[in-house]
Amino acid sequence: MLSFETVSTPLGINLSTFRAKTLSQGYGFSLPRMVASLNLSSLTHRIMRSSTAPFWLQLTRWKRWESPVPRTWPKPLRSPSAWYTDWVRIGKSRAARGVLFLLLLVLPLSSSWSQVEVTGGKAAVALLPFSGPEGAKAHAIVSADLTRTLLIQVTSGAHERFEASATVSGGSLTGRLVDRHQKTPPVERTFAGDLRRIAHEFADMVTQQVTGVAGFATSRVAFISQETGYKELYVMDIDGANVQRITADRSISAHPRWSHDGALLVYTSYRSGYPDVYIVKLGKRTRSRVAFFPGINSGAAFSPDDLTLALTLSKDGNPEIYLMPVDGGAPHRLTRNRATNTSPCWSPDGQEIVYTSDERGSVQLFVISAQGGSARRLLTGNAYSSEPDWSPDGKNIAYAARIAGEFQIGEYALSSATAVVLSSGGGEDPSWTRNSRHLVFARGGSLYLMDSVSRQTAPLPNSLSRCSEPSVSP
Repeated sequence: MLSFETVSTPLGINLSTFRAKTLSQGYGFSLPRMVASLNLSSLTHRIMRSSTAPFWLQLTRWKRWESPVPRTWPKPLRSPSAWYTDWVRIGKSRAARGVLFLLLLVLPLSSSWSQVEVTGGKAAVALLPFSGPEGAKAHAIVSADLTRTLLIQVTSGAHERFEASATVSGGSLTGRLVDRHQKTPPVERTFAGDLRRIAHEFADMVTQQVTGVAGFATSRVAFISQETGYKELYVMDIDGANVQRITADRSISAHPRWSHDGALLVYTSYRSGYPDVYIVKLGKRTRSRVAFFPGINSGAAFSPDDLTLALTLSKDGNPEIYLMPVDGGAPHRLTRNRATNTSPCWSPDGQEIVYTSDERGSVQLFVISAQGGSARRLLTGNAYSSEPDWSPDGKNIAYAARIAGEFQIGEYALSSATAVVLSSGGGEDPSWTRNSRHLVFARGGSLYLMDSVSRQTAPLPNSLSRCSEPSVSP
């Protein structure tokens, strides 16, 4: 067997820098496993941030490799002990052992484009100057977008593994991304339209190609602000630009949610003096009231096909979860208890709904079938859990947990039925971005972005104060 000491290296993997250590140190891996692991195109790398070079990555002890696709190499026909015996036998000849080791280092790597899974450190991307009359402006937008991912370190050097450049002219941007460590042609794509839009699209392309994680630079955020002294509904780009005020009701607006095609917003307003549900068509800037039954009408969310709303109504007594057509009609009741049931959110496949209820005393999360029936409680381990948001990949539910008198952002993993607290400095109203990794949330009247894997956060500044209840567009 072989074992290797930990080596700090840039994002491009350079196997020739590894140094063999003695077998007695006891953290090696089998010879056939190493050979199989050299197919970098089908693997991602377990990496963490180096304490001395934050934008470099550190390969750690080779405990195991993880792949986003099923492993395809055949299992060795011989047992690990047999391979070990062979290696010891070969090791009796220093020359033979040296030759074999060199062969392992020079085995040809796949020439296909490879992405690196960033779990703690950042992938370095050299962003070269953009040409064209609006190149500098587009460059600034792309640089900020890539930095905002919390996955990429933007540099101006010419020695990084990845180099990105672009030409901006006549309402179009032709972007180019080069992987200097692969024998593959550069990725080149042309985007047309508004300057900010095409710059965001290029940034998303770079993010996807470099990290394998979908970018979100083209996303928008709906939120509530009390800038005017009233809780009004606003929309902005996720970088804080293009802030637009949607309502001027001089009342209370709350709980905005996007349709999955990004054309509609549903929210709750007290403009009539009572909590009713409204839908705004953003393109036409028109608004219609869709739920105004006696009592509470609030917390609506679109189904994945945008045809049905899940919402809270109290028309039959206590607040319960109902379903009703987006264009109005008779609501169908899902929950039937004496509790307060609020904040419904659909699963991505439209089969289930997660919501908040105090059915068993404290406020907790429950999941119920969209067809009705008994609900099951999600055991978060927190005495108070609310504001659930189901990730687009269906794997996790973000929520707000009250811990020691302060709200924090939590994440419940459905596959393992376990929950973790992601934030440490407070947070409410979590909303997933399209990649199911990043979250937008509110803290202290401002909006923030979080990478749920590394748990790093970054502010999403805008021109407004007292912001809350963000909702990220698909």
